[in-house]
Amino acid sequence: MQSIAARGLVAFAAFALVVTAGLMSRQPLPDYVVTAIDYHFHDAHPTLPLGPGRDLVVKNASENVHNVTIPAGGFSRDVNPGGQLRIPDIAELLGGPGSYSFYCAYHRDRGMAGVIVIGGS
Repeated sequence: MQSIAARGLVAFAAFALVVTAGLMSRQPLPDYVVTAIDYHFHDAHPTLPLGPGRDLVVKNASENVHNVTIPAGGFSRDVNPGGQLRIPDIAELLGGPGSYSFYCAYHRDRGMAGVIVIGGS
């Protein structure tokens, strides 16, 4: 006859296997894609709330070089025509929940700006 402690240990081990299997089978979170078209960021007025672990991808679908500047994250990079820029775990870069402005340094005067929304975890 098993002791209560032994049965508890077996139950815990079974639970740990189930949890570990569930964590290992999780798919990565999908990227959130913003498209730079002419002098506009599509899907960024504001973005849907993004949580931890999501990458922000900015695709340049125009013939102009664009830029992504996020002052709150100290981030600024160019995106060539037809290219894309991946910002891993945007929530971590920005430090948590809130609304964060970003813009194209070259076309900000034309209204090329948006807002990244970071939701809670």
